[in-house]
Amino acid sequence: MGTGIMAAVPLLFEPYKSYGRQEKIKSEYFTKGFFENFNIDENESGISYVIKKDILFNNYKQFLLEFYDLIEMDFTNYTELDIDIIPKISNFDDFSEIFDKDKRNGLVPFIYYYYSTFQVLGCQCKKYWLFYSGSYKAYLEVYNTLLHFEKILSKAMKNPLANAVRFGIFR
Repeated sequence: MGTGIMAAVPLLFEPYKSYGRQEKIKSEYFTKGFFENFNIDENESGISYVIKKDILFNNYKQFLLEFYDLIEMDFTNYTELDIDIIPKISNFDDFSEIFDKDKRNGLVPFIYYYYSTFQVLGCQCKKYWLFYSGSYKAYLEVYNTLLHFEKILSKAMKNPLANAVRFGIFR
């Protein structure tokens, strides 16, 4: 196992911290409309962004089908998941149950929680739904190429979740 490119929808993310303080988010590191998919939560430890439940729950199944169709991969074969048996959900507990990493044996799509494992441009993903796993022979000097993938995807897909995607390096 090496370093690979993966794609995720952040469920919870924060600005990077430097010397214990949150840095300012740079909007140029995100697709147009990205932040419209998130609620802002402010507390004593800083700002965090949480995916809007209605956007996630109303669109995740169609998003998966559209994405895998776009890259011309058979969803069921690639993920070992039958989209027709995934129930309609209305809360994060059900979503977490369906996409539990251990229950899925690490096959995408699954939820992951370690921000140091998934590195993206512009923020730290604290909890994220990984839905695509690319090459594990990735070498990058800059993350701008991954931002370009995000921008292309957001323009190519009709699903509202397309604007909430982050491509990153997964270790």
